Amino acid sequence: MGLRRLVLFIIMLVLTIFLPAQEAPVMVVSGAKVAQDIEETVEAVEVVSAEEIAEMGAKTVAEVMANIPGVVIYEHPQATVMMQGFEGAYVKVLIDGMEITGDTGGATPVNMIPVSDIERIEIIRGASSVLYGSDAMGGVINIITKKPDKGKVSARLKEEFASNIRNYSEAYIGYANDLFGLSLGGSFDWDNGKIVQKRNTRRQTIDLYEVPAARLGAIRAEASWYHPGGELALYGSWMNSLLNMSVDMENGYDYMNTKIEGGLKETYRLSDFAMLDGFFSYRQLDYDADRISYSYGTTSADSYNLFRDMEGEARFSWEPLISHALLFGVNAKREALESDSFDAEKSVIMLSVFTQDTWNIGGADKFRIVPGLRFDYRPPKDSEEEPIYKLSPKLSFRYDPREDLVLRLSYGMGFKTPSLKQNYWFFFHPAPYNFLLIGNPNLTPETSHGFNLSGDYSVTGEFTLSAGAFFNYIFDMIDDYITDENPGSAPNSSEEMQNFIYKRSYRNVGRAITAGGDVSLRYNGSRLKTALTYNYTLAKELEEDRDTWIELASRVPHQVSASVSYCIPVIETTAQARVNWNAPQLINYADKTYTPDYLMVNLRIGKTFFGEKLEIYGGVQNVLNNIHFVKSTGNQTQEDYYGLRDGIILSIGAGFTW
Repeated sequence: MGLRRLVLFIIMLVLTIFLPAQEAPVMVVSGAKVAQDIEETVEAVEVVSAEEIAEMGAKTVAEVMANIPGVVIYEHPQATVMMQGFEGAYVKVLIDGMEITGDTGGATPVNMIPVSDIERIEIIRGASSVLYGSDAMGGVINIITKKPDKGKVSARLKEEFASNIRNYSEAYIGYANDLFGLSLGGSFDWDNGKIVQKRNTRRQTIDLYEVPAARLGAIRAEASWYHPGGELALYGSWMNSLLNMSVDMENGYDYMNTKIEGGLKETYRLSDFAMLDGFFSYRQLDYDADRISYSYGTTSADSYNLFRDMEGEARFSWEPLISHALLFGVNAKREALESDSFDAEKSVIMLSVFTQDTWNIGGADKFRIVPGLRFDYRPPKDSEEEPIYKLSPKLSFRYDPREDLVLRLSYGMGFKTPSLKQNYWFFFHPAPYNFLLIGNPNLTPETSHGFNLSGDYSVTGEFTLSAGAFFNYIFDMIDDYITDENPGSAPNSSEEMQNFIYKRSYRNVGRAITAGGDVSLRYNGSRLKTALTYNYTLAKELEEDRDTWIELASRVPHQVSASVSYCIPVIETTAQARVNWNAPQLINYADKTYTPDYLMVNLRIGKTFFGEKLEIYGGVQNVLNNIHFVKSTGNQTQEDYYGLRDGIILSIGAGFTW
C-alpha cells in the first residue's frame, strides 16, 4: 500500500507541474463595447490581469505598460504611452469604458493612474475610431476596475517599502448583496527621489534632485444599485500627483496635478436579446508648474492650466439572430481649457453617431465580419473656423480554419481633431530636454488608414505562437518640431522664455506612415509560464521639399521582452524574472542624434499563506545596475539619459485579502 501511494503521489506531482490549468473564461468589453468571451472576439484584445500586474511589481499604469511589448513609455514630463508609432495623444485611455482626463487636452498621463483598484487592463492596437472616436488612431487601453463579490465584505491591505526610499500603500473595502454594492479604495505612492549637494556659481551649497521626488495619492468610490433590469452606478475619484525635479544648478520645478472625475453609469436589459447602456461623466485636471530659484530661495508660479470635459454616451445593443449582434450609439463631448497662456477660456464640442454589426456567418463560429461606421461633427470653435464633418468606416474579419488557429484582418479609418493643447498651449519643458512648446491654432484634422493582420496558433495545449503586422498611412499628421534654436540661460519671465534654448511647435505633416509587427511565443502551464516577444516599428514622414521619406523621431524601432514565472512545488513559492530591451530612439533627424538603448531586468519572489489571503513578497529592480549596450550620440549612458541614479532597487512588501 505504501508503494502505491508513493507512485500515485509522483503521478499527481508530475501532472500538477506539466498539465495546463483549467481557467475560467476571460470576459472582455473593449472590442465591441459589450461583454464577450476573449476567445470569441473579432478584434485582437490583449489582457493584463491583476495577478500579472502584481507580479510586475507595478504601482502605476505607466509601470504596467512599460512591460507590454509594442507599447513605449516616454516622458513630457508626465509619462504617456506610444503604440504602433502613434504618440500618446493618439491612444485613448479609459476606465470602465469612459475616457480619462488627458494632459490639458492631450495625452493621458498614465503615471497618474494607480493600479490598486484594477481588475484587468484590456489593450487593442490599431485604429479604433469607429467605437471610441477621435484620439483612438493608435489604439485603446481600457482599465477595468474591481467589483465587490456579492454576499460578503471584501477587503485588501498592502504595504511595500523599497531601498530607494519609496513607500507604497493601498487599501480597499467593498460589500455587495442582491440589491446594492459599495466599494472604496485608495493608494499612496511616495518616492523620496535622490538628493545630492553641490555648489552653484554663487558658491552656495544647494540640494539638487538627481532623481526627481514623486508623490501620488488616489481615492476611488463607487455605489451600485442592482435593479430588475440591470445596474445603476455612481462613481467618483480624486488623484493628486506631485513631482519635484531640478533643471540645472540654478533652477528646479514643482509639478502639481489634481484630477477629479465622477459620473453615472447605467445598464438596462430590455430582453434576453436587447440592452441599453450608457454613461455621463465629468472630468477635471488642474495642472500647476512652479519654478524654484535655488540661488534666491524663491518660488514663482510658472504655468497654470485647468482642463475640464463633460461626456455623455448612450448605446443600444441587439442580437436579433444568432449570427448578428448590432450596436448603435450616440456620443456628445465638450472640452474646455483655461490657462495663463491665453486670455479667455478655449472650448470645443464633438457630436458623434456610431454603429457596428458583428456578423457570425451561418452562426458556425468559423468566419466573422464586423463592419462599422462613425459620423463625427465638430461645430466651429470661433467665427473664423469652418465646421468639421467626418465619416469613418471600419471592417474587421476573423477566420478560424481550425480549432487551434485564429486569423484576424482589420481596416479602420482613424480621425483626430487638434486638441486644445496642440492649438493653444504655451509651456516650458525643463530638463533633460529644455524647450518651449507653443501651440498652433491653424492645425487641421488628420486622418489615417490603418491595416492590422494577426494570427494565433496553439502549438500544443500550453504553447501559443502569435504574430502580427500593421500599416498606417496618415494624412496631415500633427507632429511637434523644432522651430528655432536660441541657446541661453534658464528663463526668469515669460519674455525671457521667448528666447530660451529652442522652441517647439506643432505642424501638419502632409503624409506619414507607421508600420511594423511583432512575434511572440508563450507557454502557459499550471506552474511554469513563459513569454518571449519581439516588436518592430517603422515611422517615417514625407519631406515634400526633397520628395524623400525621412524618419520620425521618438519611436523605438526594436523591442525585445521576456518573462519567466514558476511556482516551486512543495514550498508553493512563485519566482519571476522580466527582461525588457528597447533599441536607441531617434532624437533629431537633421542632427542624426540618438538616445542610448534601454535594458531592464527585474526579479520578484512571493509566497501566499492562509488560503492565499496573505502574500509576502520581495523584488529586485534594475538587477544589472544600468548595464546596457549602446550609448547615446552625446555619449550618455542609460543611467545618464533616463535618470536611473538609484541603481539596483530592493523592495519588500505584504498584502492581506479577506
